[in-house]
Formats: sequence, C-alpha cells, structure tokens
Amino acid sequence: MNDPRPLAPYLCVMAGRSEEVQSWSETLQTCLRAKMDKLIDAFQKSTDPAERAQIEKDARTCGVFARSAKAIETMVPETSTKPAADEAANDDEALMHADIPDDPEELQAALVARFTRFAELLELKRLADEGDRDGGGGAGEGRPTAPA
Repeated sequence: MNDPRPLAPYLCVMAGRSEEVQSWSETLQTCLRAKMDKLIDAFQKSTDPAERAQIEKDARTCGVFARSAKAIETMVPETSTKPAADEAANDDEALMHADIPDDPEELQAALVARFTRFAELLELKRLADEGDRDGGGGAGEGRPTAPA
C-alpha cells in the first residue's frame, strides 16, 4: 500500500446519514479493488520471492482495511423510520422494564440485591447437593430450606 494519498478521509467517518456511509464505503471499495487489481497483476508478473512476499503483505493490508471499513459501517446507526408495529412493540417492552430505576445509585443497589440473592440461592443449591451426596435425601436436618 504505497499509495501517497492519506487514508484519514476513509477512516474518519462521521456518524450520521447512511447515505454518507454508503458513499464512503463505495469510495473505499473502489480504491481497494483498484489496489488489489494492481497487486494481483504484479504478483502474476513477478518471479522474485521477496517482491511476491511484499505483494502478499500489501494484499493482507487491503484485507485489514476492508474488515475495518465493514466494522466502521456497522457502528453508524441507521436513519430509517420504524413502522408503527415496531414502535408499539418497543412500548410493550418498555413497560416490561418499567421497574428498573433511572438513578444510578438505585440501579446499583438493585443489582447488588439481586446478585446477593443469586449468591444465596447458589449456596443453598450447593448445600442441598452436598446433602444429597451424603445420603440426606429429604429436607431434614442439616439441610436448609430456601427462604420464601
């Protein structure tokens, strides 16, 4: 990739309209295709192992740029409008999560409480499994019962 043009215009994508991203992507694809065509032609004509190794290295670099471009494209949000059915589904989902606190401290406290409860249940399960291995069978002595 001994191209004198800087790559910054291709790698610095501003988030926004998908038309911008599409245009950017098409421009980059055109550049990469042209470079790959040159590399393939040079590889076919070359018999020097060192030159062929450099050509392969340049081709791998093109692959890195292509994968990076694809990743960048996925980072830009789509600006399409959602149908009314999708919006209604999102409203239903929002209702399912209405009990999640907005305040970060409340959220952290709720998470700590849930993880603590989860740890307690795991400990009860572990104790119950140990009781079953020891021949304890039922919910008798030495075996705690789950709190209600």
